[in-house]
Amino acid sequence: LGVILFLRLTWITAQAGVYVTCGIILISAGSTVLTALSLSAVATNGQVAKGGPYFIISRNLGPEVGTAIGLMFYLGTTVAASLYVLGAVESLYDGFNGFF
Repeated sequence: LGVILFLRLTWITAQAGVYVTCGIILISAGSTVLTALSLSAVATNGQVAKGGPYFIISRNLGPEVGTAIGLMFYLGTTVAASLYVLGAVESLYDGFNGFF
């Protein structure tokens, strides 16, 4: 669950309602848990070498699927990092709003 979800939680609740917001959080948390469980099941098949998640995926699913998933993993990590920076800047901006 990203920082943007928690920064925008009040806005999401105001726009969608409490029940839909709870549903969004439950779906997000469920997706995170299922991803972690599946990765831990795959990772217990042997020792993880250099490459981390890409190595695990390509070893179990083959190099073609591993390359496609590795590319999506890279893009997802890049977008997540930019959203974390955006969340940090927004928090700092709101925190120092009276000073500047």
